[in-house]
Amino acid sequence: MVTATVYCAPAVLRYAALAVYSLGSLLGLYKAMRAWSPWERRLCFAAPFCMRLLLAGARATRFGGGDPHAILHVFLQDAVSLGGGVIGALHIPEKWFPGSVDRCLNSHNIMHVLVVLAVYSMHQVTTRDLAWMSHVDCRSTSPLRTL
Repeated sequence: MVTATVYCAPAVLRYAALAVYSLGSLLGLYKAMRAWSPWERRLCFAAPFCMRLLLAGARATRFGGGDPHAILHVFLQDAVSLGGGVIGALHIPEKWFPGSVDRCLNSHNIMHVLVVLAVYSMHQVTTRDLAWMSHVDCRSTSPLRTL
């Protein structure tokens, strides 16, 4: 998603976006491995999530690249993941139905199902973006090229 969004941008902006996203993700992973609570572990990835929202916003406008038909899946991959994280953190079914959802509908299982759904959306975005990058002419389509 990062590469496709800044694909037609100047090289400096492309490399800066990739570096910021990569370093933010590595820092989030390091902090998650040293976190003491589940909420602290989930909040470690707030910076990469905000970067993804910024990139999704750029894709929704004329400033970002990527296949325009993939925008629904761009937002779905993050929204579904966020929903799974919130359900997992709040233990929603267990609070509403204590003891009756321990085997099949507990929050941990729901979170994993939602993560798989988010990966499907990520796959859709990736395949569409790769096809878009193979035939796009950046000189005629990008307002960022003039920066």
